[in-house]
Amino acid sequence: MKIVLKPWQFNLITCCIYLLFAIFTMQALHTLSTWPPAGVALAAVTLFGRKAWLGVALGSFLAIIYYFHLYNLNPFTFNHFAINLATSTGNTLAALCAFNIMYKQIVLHNPLKRVENVAGTFIFACAAMGMVSAIFGVGIYYVLGLEWFDGFFFGVLNWSISNALAAIAISPALYFLWRRWPHKMTTQNVTQSLLITAITVLCCYLIFGPGYTHLDLPILQPSLILFPLLYCAMRLSSTLTSCMNMLVFCLAWIGSNQGWGYFYEHHAGDAEITLQFFFLFIFAVVLLVQAVFNQRQDEQEELTRLLEQRVEERTCQLEYQKQKALKLAVTDPLTELYNRRGFFRTAHHLFSQYLRHPGSCALLLLDLDKFKLINDNYGHAMGDEVIKNTADILRHFTRESDITGRIGGEEFVVFLPMSTQDDATSLAERIRQAISEQQVTLDNVTVQYTLSIGVSTFDQNDKTLESMLKRADKALYLAKNQGRNQVQYC
Repeated sequence: MKIVLKPWQFNLITCCIYLLFAIFTMQALHTLSTWPPAGVALAAVTLFGRKAWLGVALGSFLAIIYYFHLYNLNPFTFNHFAINLATSTGNTLAALCAFNIMYKQIVLHNPLKRVENVAGTFIFACAAMGMVSAIFGVGIYYVLGLEWFDGFFFGVLNWSISNALAAIAISPALYFLWRRWPHKMTTQNVTQSLLITAITVLCCYLIFGPGYTHLDLPILQPSLILFPLLYCAMRLSSTLTSCMNMLVFCLAWIGSNQGWGYFYEHHAGDAEITLQFFFLFIFAVVLLVQAVFNQRQDEQEELTRLLEQRVEERTCQLEYQKQKALKLAVTDPLTELYNRRGFFRTAHHLFSQYLRHPGSCALLLLDLDKFKLINDNYGHAMGDEVIKNTADILRHFTRESDITGRIGGEEFVVFLPMSTQDDATSLAERIRQAISEQQVTLDNVTVQYTLSIGVSTFDQNDKTLESMLKRADKALYLAKNQGRNQVQYC
């Protein structure tokens, strides 16, 4: 459950549920009010932390008052009040002791999800909880000079086992019911749950109820109850498995109080203690099997997540390489401008829009003057620096919407959308002037160079980009013939 409760709220909830379990214990199970509610106390501190101690203490105190009232005893005599106070204190300290043992797992929200947590922490915490509660509950009688009905040792042993059994049987169910609320179930889940519940109730009726006496079949052994419980642990949710444990615990205890079932038929003298040891073993096994399957499922989910992550990373790498390859296919490696293929692919797409919606656009065709002499006199390294310097200047003067490319060794082209003749000619002149004023230095050698530019603009008769390029080429030819380092329009 995602709701964050204030301390007074979860203490009130703990007190009410503890009291309800205690009343059910005394009315239906006919046993001491502090034993089965131990599962409520452990669930409360597991869910809400140490601050739930007040709800446990108050619930225990009220439950014992109800116990005295049920048997027509005055709860406020000195002895009875001392017994109540000591027992409530013992129950509260027992819950806090269990919390401290399981603290690390509680903080990580996985007290029952891994085998080592169940075997090494949870079961030990339940045993410690039973022992602490028993010492206070039985010990107060001897402090007051009273006798426990079956002696101190057997009293502590019986109380400890009963509390530990209640904690193991009840606290996981309450924990999962609260932690995973609301529970989303499909129709198939509901059907399976109802079917396994019916089978479990039938098994309890035949093994721990009146059905055992009536049928008296050799096959009706207590170990049969393991089959539906293990099926739940292996195939169904942790919540349903824990609820089945709690259901079996209550039904078996009710049957034992009525003198029904296997244990009263074969172990009449010590049926109660034998039943408790049996279910301690059964519920511990079910919780361990459940933890094994939960752990395996978590490991499979983690492996799936890692595989998906690697696939996603590999996909991203492949996509990056693909985009890189596509970029290299349309990019000039020296200048990082469009190459011939990239320029014409992009410019053709943009030019087609002008065919559908006529407007103004222009084209600049640029050619470096006497570039071959630079290569011959200063080497190709200097020539490359001149090319890169020209590309940098073009990037500086053009807009993001302009398309710039290197389409030959020393030949560049710029497509100018939404540009008139004056705009294009002015830009070309600024580029030409910047180039003529620029010096390129490499290895202490300085070169100054110029370029010629041909300009053309979109005409109604232009059907392809190549027609604009032809006119720009004519303008460039004119600039070359008239002395270079100039801009001409055609």
